Amino acid sequence: MSCRDTIHLICLYLEGKLSPGVAGEIQKHLEQCADCHLVMDAAINTLDRYFNQQAPAEVPAATRAA
Repeated sequence: MSCRDTIHLICLYLEGKLSPGVAGEIQKHLEQCADCHLVMDAAINTLDRYFNQQAPAEVPAATRAA
């Protein structure tokens, strides 16, 4: 699998939405390609920050929509 294909499919891979065969090919590529592994790490960090974000207890009045 190419770097381009791997990067294109990383989110689906992380979500477990790929067939076992394709997921296996991506895993194999990630084990051999430090650049793609770095992209995957960045995707994981981004998703963690986005989905594990806690809402602030109170939004300051100056930032509320009118």
